[in-house]
Amino acid sequence: MCSSQGNVLCFTIDFGSGFTSSESSSKTALWRYKFSQLKGSSDDGKTRVKLLFKNAESNQIEMKELEFANLTAVLHCIHSFIAAKVASMDPLFMCSQSFPGNYINS
Repeated sequence: MCSSQGNVLCFTIDFGSGFTSSESSSKTALWRYKFSQLKGSSDDGKTRVKLLFKNAESNQIEMKELEFANLTAVLHCIHSFIAAKVASMDPLFMCSQSFPGNYINS
């Protein structure tokens, strides 16, 4: 849950569809962007985050400002999804990582 311009919204991050904001009562999607459309972000370190998305049709940058009760948790979640998305793009990525206790024979 979050708020934007005084409205209570649901903010969802999905590995397949990306970022979605919907009305909390009707669950009607207000906007949806793919991970690749995220072009930047900033936060105030307290409750607010600004997400900059590139509109696929107009190529214009659109800003979405959201307010969260636990901003740190939301930012960790966003970063985790983006890192997982990037890692999934390169099938050799996981093989190139060294994990304690795992050894790759060369």
